[in-house]
Amino acid sequence: MTLLAGSVGAQTQPCTSATGRALTVSGAATLRLKPDRVSFSVGVETDAPSVSEAFKRNTAKLNTVVAALKGRGVASQEIQTSNFSISSRVEKGKKPPGFRVSNLVTVTREDLASVSELLQAAVAAGANQVEGLRFFIGDAGKSQPRGLEMAFQNARAKAEKLASLSGRALGEVVCVTDQSVGVLSEGLVAHRYDAGAPNIEAGTEALNFNVSVVFELK
Repeated sequence: MTLLAGSVGAQTQPCTSATGRALTVSGAATLRLKPDRVSFSVGVETDAPSVSEAFKRNTAKLNTVVAALKGRGVASQEIQTSNFSISSRVEKGKKPPGFRVSNLVTVTREDLASVSELLQAAVAAGANQVEGLRFFIGDAGKSQPRGLEMAFQNARAKAEKLASLSGRALGEVVCVTDQSVGVLSEGLVAHRYDAGAPNIEAGTEALNFNVSVVFELK
């Protein structure tokens, strides 16, 4: 039996039966698991007549937001700057133009239950940008053996039925190709919030597994 790992653009060796009598089937399986990680971004967007003033105000406000997050248990290693930008703002009839500074930090942690409280705290501390909320599985690879096993069994059941319908018996496996492509999130993805604590549901993650199997026919 040959095992082939499927990947986009990769060269795979031919998978053919030595006898010329073969059956190719696909198998699929889905595992639905509760997420164990949460990630979201909060930040501050500040306008001012000068770059230096916009930068100064923005820095002070963002530091207050970060302090509020840390005050509610977020560790330094769970916070990362994810975006920083300075842009000019030209408004009709206004000279000179104003400037805008935007600074976002992304929080990634294991405590899913705290996300609503943290978002509320960030907004209360001055955050006027909230985006990218997502729930996910930290190590989806742990579920891969079970998912592939289920997908293979699904393929075998199909093959046995097709072999029976064609008046033949199912033989040995010639080769197997893993065609799994990724994870489908069914949790909540949010953009912005009011100052009140939002009602947030983590939902589930659907891990999809797909295989292609070639069997000999007897």
